[in-house]
Amino acid sequence: MNYRFFLLAALVAIFMAGYAYSSPALVGSATIHAPAVILQTNKGALTTIMLNVTYGNGNVAIVGPESVGNSTVGSAKEAATYASSYLGVDFNDYNFTYYIMNDTTSVSGPSAGAAMTMLAISALSHRQLRQDFTMTGTISSNGSIGEIGGVYDKVSAAKLGGMDFVMVPAVPGTSSENELYYLVQNEFGLPLVQVSNISEAAQYAFNASMNPYAHETYYNFYTHYGVSTLPSAPLACSNGCNDSTFVDLTLFTFNITSSQINELAKSSSFANVSGQLLAVLNQSRAIAAKGYLYTGADFAFLDYINAFYFSQHTTNIASGLSTLQGINYSCAALSAPQLTSANYEYVLGGELRQAWANFTIGSTIGLYNLTAIDTDGVLDSLYEGGEAQGWCNAASFLYNASATMGGTAVSPSQSLKAVAASRIERASNYQGLYLSTAVKAYDSGNYALAILDADYAYALYAPIGSIPTQALIGNATTLSANATFGVWATQYANEARFYAYEAGATTNSTLARNYASQAYSVAELASQLSNDTSLIARNLEPAAQATSPQVENGVNEIEAQVESLDAEVYALAVIEVAEIALFSVIIIIVMLQLNKRKMQGERRARHVRKSR
Repeated sequence: MNYRFFLLAALVAIFMAGYAYSSPALVGSATIHAPAVILQTNKGALTTIMLNVTYGNGNVAIVGPESVGNSTVGSAKEAATYASSYLGVDFNDYNFTYYIMNDTTSVSGPSAGAAMTMLAISALSHRQLRQDFTMTGTISSNGSIGEIGGVYDKVSAAKLGGMDFVMVPAVPGTSSENELYYLVQNEFGLPLVQVSNISEAAQYAFNASMNPYAHETYYNFYTHYGVSTLPSAPLACSNGCNDSTFVDLTLFTFNITSSQINELAKSSSFANVSGQLLAVLNQSRAIAAKGYLYTGADFAFLDYINAFYFSQHTTNIASGLSTLQGINYSCAALSAPQLTSANYEYVLGGELRQAWANFTIGSTIGLYNLTAIDTDGVLDSLYEGGEAQGWCNAASFLYNASATMGGTAVSPSQSLKAVAASRIERASNYQGLYLSTAVKAYDSGNYALAILDADYAYALYAPIGSIPTQALIGNATTLSANATFGVWATQYANEARFYAYEAGATTNSTLARNYASQAYSVAELASQLSNDTSLIARNLEPAAQATSPQVENGVNEIEAQVESLDAEVYALAVIEVAEIALFSVIIIIVMLQLNKRKMQGERRARHVRKSR
């Protein structure tokens, strides 16, 4: 009996020993919710990832999906390695098995790295993770959390999955990514808490008392300028510009921006956004009231783009493309009026903005299938679309205003071709929107437009260097003082004065430097435009009288009728000639027959006389 007992005990011991050898002891486990984007459907999905940590030799595995991308495997290893270091344990003493529990057939991408790191910390330290949040972001070897894509779709999935907040990688406050965060947060009503590293994330992940609403994302659209003490714009056109039209253009910009903000305000979720944008618009009006018309209109223009962008908050890939195509069609349909001695500045100004719009919307649509792989990409494209739409709106206004200005019809001299080539060559190092559209204008023979476009490329993209702040302010003031030929040059010169004033008024050295740099760049642009607008004005030649479409159609119809009549007359003449020829032939034949008979008679008579 005792023998049998010991034998059974020995067998059990051997079995348990074998089991322990084949299945190492569990150190700890943890579960976290992780968002993803399903590329096949471009939809967000909230997955669950579980981690088991056992004693081992530093092996990391991912179980569940049919296939796992190398970037995901690498991210999991980085997560386990950093978590071990974070807790001060030896990574090589453990094995990490991540179970991704969803119905996807394949997983790729590094965006779950931060979540996998939190899992490893939880499992190794036996600290319980909160289950009311999800997080997304890459993980690096030093524990920093990096940017990812698909935020909109991931937060949408988190909302449907009942999460209370989402941790996302920290981004600069003025970046386009932060603006996207703000849009997504307002759209879904979930706080987006930005964290730059694992230590910051751990404060939320393990502490249920941390209130995510106290640290949600915020985007500030409003920049305060010292408008109350701002002196009135000092500069006026030296060549008697049509300033009233520019006033109307500024008011037009304010009106379309106001309409776009009102459209956004219809959504209660974006009341805070529309309130900020309205404050920006009101300050823009105040700046314009001091005579800085372009400056006020420019701020309102940027305000319009932001309002347009946020108004697209319910978009998807198909509707986004449809919106862009509509903008493309309306922009391409614009047609500049005849250039005259009175309107040439406004026509060229409209052509510039139409060219920028067409280039922007064309490039955006051309890259759409590559970049709009999720809603983030769609929204990025629609921001560009809003910019193009704003330029088209301005071009349309300028064309309509130009058509009523009268003046003698003119066209730029071909002598401007060499000037355009030299301006493009000067700006050749500054690739981008302005240089691309300048080259296109040159290739189409619009040399005046090419000159002005190349001026933008050179002035706005050329590096400033290490010129001291006060020197920049002084240089901007000097350049702008003499940049007064033409309405655009004068308006930019006043904008340079605006930034120079703001640079001198602020006590923040960084802000002063930024304002001074803007003042100098804009003053350089004003100087270039002043010189080249004067050059273009001196090289405008009387244009051949253009024929209106109605008259031209009438002339064409008359010409067609004349050609038809000529054909009929020609045909009648041919017939008449043929009839005359035929009649002549008949007469000749008759005369020949008569003559023949006469000759035969004479021969008969001679024969008779001979026979006699």
